Amino acid sequence: MSIVNGPVEQIQARIGKITYQLTTTDDPQKMRDIAATADAMMNQVAKKSPQLNQVAQAVLALVNAVSLMEEAYEKLQSARADTELANQTAEEIKAELLRQREQFWQMKKELLYYRNLCEIYESKLAERAEEVDVETSRPARRSRRGRKLLLGDLQMTIEDALMESDEKEADDEFDID
Repeated sequence: MSIVNGPVEQIQARIGKITYQLTTTDDPQKMRDIAATADAMMNQVAKKSPQLNQVAQAVLALVNAVSLMEEAYEKLQSARADTELANQTAEEIKAELLRQREQFWQMKKELLYYRNLCEIYESKLAERAEEVDVETSRPARRSRRGRKLLLGDLQMTIEDALMESDEKEADDEFDID
């Protein structure tokens, strides 16, 4: 026993050379469209194979319809597989985006830490430079300690360090004991 969703309606539809009484619980227009497609398939088979009788034409049209249905089903399966792959790829991309965001925020925190550290060192260097400037502006006293080192005397560029290293190596080559 089946449950009918709506009122049963009857329609007349011509398929091939025969008129049929069809019933539907769906939209009657939808059933007319299906019958028109079946009629077109029957006419197509009749044009290609006019020697066949009406039953053989109907069977051939049915085989063609089932073939179309199988192709549509395979396309549907392929589309579902593509959709699943796209969803999986989207999830992987979202996970990578979250990882990249986390890495970005970690780097930003580190940048802020080092920027703050640089500001602290810059202020300490400025204080040290002020102390050195104050000491150099005082009248020079003779002392046994000799000349005091200034802050600039302790600084060296990379090029200076490399030149000193090269000079030391050159001296070591010619230094014979």
